Amino acid sequence: MNSRSLSLLVLCSIAINHTALALTRYVNLNNPTPSSPYTSWASAATNIQNAIDVANAGDLVLVTNGIYKTGGRVVYGTITNRVAVIKPLTIQSVNGPQVTMIQGYQVPGVTFGSTAVRCVYVTNAAVLAGFTLTNGATLNAFGGSADQFGGGALCEPSAVLSNCVVVGNSAGSPGGGKYLGILKN
Repeated sequence: MNSRSLSLLVLCSIAINHTALALTRYVNLNNPTPSSPYTSWASAATNIQNAIDVANAGDLVLVTNGIYKTGGRVVYGTITNRVAVIKPLTIQSVNGPQVTMIQGYQVPGVTFGSTAVRCVYVTNAAVLAGFTLTNGATLNAFGGSADQFGGGALCEPSAVLSNCVVVGNSAGSPGGGKYLGILKN
């Protein structure tokens, strides 16, 4: 075997092994028996953030129908994100945005405030596909803080929102619906 063929064989082997390491994590709001690491529907997490927290870069987090309005993480500043995708993952709904929602929180009477919750934060190279993002909000103060951007979604520049409906969100600064990132469909 010549060195070019050997190199090609090694590269193919690495690619196959890398692909084999990616796992699918499952989320079902109504699962009575969630069990980490959430690698089957029988052990599915009951909130999206729990599945993200145990996932590894490259994994798929598959989410079934429901209104996901619990859980969350702070990424920048003080505002909680209902879902914080802080790794290069794909978070995908099973049946699309009509039946799979991520719901933030708007402070009654004022919308903005320290208890407001943004729907999602999505890091670079991550994909969020097939969700409705609704009712998210940020802080109201102006001044250029990430706490004020993207009530529905605060995305890093290469983050992707695909086949998502972004509706009914508010931000104290740019991006009531979405700030930065790439939109597809």
